[in-house]
Amino acid sequence: MNIAIDGHVIGERESGNETYALNLLRGLAGLPADGNHYAVLTPRPQALRDRVSLPDDFQILRVWPATSVLRIPLGMPLAIRAARCDLLHVTYIAPPRPGCPTIVTVHDLSYLAHPEWLSARVRFVLSTLVARSVRAAARVIAISDFTKQDLVARYGLAPDKIAVVPLAAGMEFAPLPDAASRPLPGGVREPFILGVGNLEPRKNLATLIDAFAELVRQRSFAGQLVIAGKAKYRSQEAAGAVARLGLEDRVVFTGFVDDATLRILYNRAALFVYPSLYEGFGLPLLEAMASGCPVVANQATAIPETAGDAAILVDASSAAKLAQAMARVLGDPDLARGLSRKGLARASMFSWLRTAELTRRVYEDSLA
Repeated sequence: MNIAIDGHVIGERESGNETYALNLLRGLAGLPADGNHYAVLTPRPQALRDRVSLPDDFQILRVWPATSVLRIPLGMPLAIRAARCDLLHVTYIAPPRPGCPTIVTVHDLSYLAHPEWLSARVRFVLSTLVARSVRAAARVIAISDFTKQDLVARYGLAPDKIAVVPLAAGMEFAPLPDAASRPLPGGVREPFILGVGNLEPRKNLATLIDAFAELVRQRSFAGQLVIAGKAKYRSQEAAGAVARLGLEDRVVFTGFVDDATLRILYNRAALFVYPSLYEGFGLPLLEAMASGCPVVANQATAIPETAGDAAILVDASSAAKLAQAMARVLGDPDLARGLSRKGLARASMFSWLRTAELTRRVYEDSLA
C-alpha cells in the first residue's frame, strides 16, 4: 500500500491534534514495513523533520498552498496523485475529490454538542465539512467508544464503518528519578496542583480556579495552581476568575510548554486535575498517570472510559465537589500513592505502537 497521511498540524502547537499525528507517525515507523510506503503531506516539511525522524519507507511531500481553504481541496489531491497513493488518512476534513479512498479520524464532536464554545468560523467549517468527510470515507476512526457512539447518533453512520482506536501517552511521559533537580517554569514553586489544557471554555478552567480558591481559603492549601496551555478563542474566562478571586500570586499560567517541560510538571505536581466538560479521549489523563501523578477528573463524556478506576471522578461542574475531591487526595498520602500506582498500571495498557497497529489494520481492511 502507498498511504498518504495529512501531517499539516505537526509544528503548529495544536495540542491533541498535533500529538496524535506525531505519535501515529512514530508508531507506524516502529512497525515492520511489510511492503507499505507512506507519504506525509505537509506545507512545512522542515518543521516535520525537526519533530520526528522517519525511515526510508516514509517520504515527506510538501503541499502548497499552506492555507487550508486551498490546501485541502487543491494541494492535497495534487500531491496524492503525484505520489500515486492508494489511500488518504486525514483528521476531520478530507478533500471533496481526493482521488483515492479516505480514512477520517474524529477526536470528538464537541462542535455539535456545544457550538457556543467555538468561533463562528470554526463552527461553520466543522459543521459543514466533517459530515461530508465521514459519510464519504471508506472507514472512520474514533479515538474512544464515546466518540463512536456520538458519530452513530449525530451522523447516522453504520457502527461497523467506525473503528475505535485509542490513543496513548508518549514514551517520554514516565516517572523521573531526578525530578526534584529538574527546573520548573518561571514563577512555579512547590507544592502545586497542575491543570493542563488550552484556555478555552470546554476545559472548564474557571471552575478549577474557583475550586482552588476554596481549597486555599477553607482548607488552607499553601501551594499554587499551575495551568499549562496556550490561550485560544474566548480564553479570558480563566484569567477573569483569577482576578475576581484575588489569586494573581497563587495561579500561574505557563502558556504552551513542550513535552520535556510538561513531563517535569507532571512529575513534581502534588495532584493533576482535569475538569474538562467534553472530551473524546482525554490524553493528558494518561500522560499524568504515566508520570506517576495522582489524578482527579470530571466524570463526563469519554473521561471515565480513559481513566478507568485510576482516578477520582467527580461532577466537575461543581467547584465545591471538585475542591472536596482535591482536598481528599492532598490530605491522604496513602490515597495519593494508591492513585499513582493505579495510574501507572492504567497508562501501561495503552501504547502508540498498538495505536499504529490498529490504524494499519483499518488501512488494510479499507483496501481489502
